[in-house]
Amino acid sequence: MKEYINELENSGDYKVIKRLKEHSSYNDDDGSEKKIAIFLDTETTGTNFENDEIIELGMVAFEFNSETGKIFNILETFNELEEPAVEISKEASEVNGITMEMVKGHKIDDQKVRDFVNEAVIILAHNAKFDRHFVEKRFPFFENTSWGCSIKDVSWHENGLKSRSLEFLAYKYGYFFEAHRADKDCLASIHLLSKTLPETKLLVLGDLLINARKKSSRIAAKGAPFAIKDQLRERRYKWNAEAKYWFIDVNNKDKESEMAWLLSEHEVKGEIICTIGPKNRYSKRV
Repeated sequence: MKEYINELENSGDYKVIKRLKEHSSYNDDDGSEKKIAIFLDTETTGTNFENDEIIELGMVAFEFNSETGKIFNILETFNELEEPAVEISKEASEVNGITMEMVKGHKIDDQKVRDFVNEAVIILAHNAKFDRHFVEKRFPFFENTSWGCSIKDVSWHENGLKSRSLEFLAYKYGYFFEAHRADKDCLASIHLLSKTLPETKLLVLGDLLINARKKSSRIAAKGAPFAIKDQLRERRYKWNAEAKYWFIDVNNKDKESEMAWLLSEHEVKGEIICTIGPKNRYSKRV
């Protein structure tokens, strides 16, 4: 079989991808210090975390080296359904395949969730902003954990990968999987973290950890005149409709220069309203 695959791919006209098979381990024990991470995924009734609810929570715990991002053993898998108080939207059900009949009578065990994440030093998710909003609402103890995102905390763009969807990235690394069920998405994501980035040659998890640890500052351009909104947008400022001001998140090393730009170019005194790190990044609390 392998010779036929090589022949097809060497022709330049075909790319062969494989169905992902579950791994119990990615690397042999090398004697290095290991920590525990958890990859987490939720399926929900819809996309509005204020009104929608979790209907499936999947988590997979694994060992890793916190300096290199090297992954060792897959430890445990958690997957439970929950019956929501609101109806599952048609759009959500079409994506995840979960119906009200499937979740009827089910409830996620809060203590089991707490025990499962107790020893983890970081929670990872593919689109952590979405998942963190939902799980902090349902399980407030997630507020005390560090988070990382395999979309935003990995240098995909810098490594020539323009799309960051999990299915696309899996395809680029030569595998496919049954998407949009929580536990399957977690395992597919961990497999992705074990790969090497094409340009920097860093392990994907190693690159993620470097970026997740960085601290940033949120700078508010309070009182900025309406006339400069286009310049702020071009500089990637966002509008906080509730608080009525423009803001931007910058690395701590760049905060002084950003505030100097606001003052010198537009006579606006920037205000640092919070510092962002892995404990609060992607949370509704920021």
